[in-house]
Amino acid sequence: MEVKLITITPDDFEQLRADLIHAVREELAKANAGGGSVDEYLTSKQVCEELGISSRQFQKYRDERRIAFSQFGRKIYVKRSDLNAFIASHRIASRYEKQ
Repeated sequence: MEVKLITITPDDFEQLRADLIHAVREELAKANAGGGSVDEYLTSKQVCEELGISSRQFQKYRDERRIAFSQFGRKIYVKRSDLNAFIASHRIASRYEKQ
């Protein structure tokens, strides 16, 4: 296997990075707009608001792998179904529910 080294300028790298992030956002928007069986993706801010936690606490959950997530650059996305599973796994049943 031959290894090739390609160098690019910092400006070109930033443009490539921005283009990639833009493409990922477009694909996520298409997936979310399509409905059907495609899962909705939430941003870190949305997850923190839903759980009522700080961004630091959310970082701790990610570090401990308590919540599944996807990361593109510095942006974090969580599937709605993964968040619902996390919430369900922390459910405390009432004493009146059947065991």
